[in-house]
Amino acid sequence: MGLRIDEATFLERAISRFGTRYDYSQMTYKSYRTPIKIRCVEHPVREVVITPERHLQTTGGCKYCLRNYRNQTLERVLRMDCEPSVLPTPPLARAPQEPPAVGQKSKAV
Repeated sequence: MGLRIDEATFLERAISRFGTRYDYSQMTYKSYRTPIKIRCVEHPVREVVITPERHLQTTGGCKYCLRNYRNQTLERVLRMDCEPSVLPTPPLARAPQEPPAVGQKSKAV
């Protein structure tokens, strides 16, 4: 079993990963796998209930921030698809060759 992670270690890791994006003042820490309640500073609509373990492993837990992140990623991908000068040109398709007749050897290309 790994080392126990206390509240101070969790807060240190969370702040180093997310900075001031989440408010941990109302949190009651019991263990690394017991759910805690935190608030997103950007979207303080409701509390985020998540385990400290999942909080550090994922994007944080705020579903509104996750939606924004996914939209930004999708827009970035769509912009890349729309810029033809950036994308490499596909190779020219070769004309299909007919299979050799019975008894003939195929020509290696």
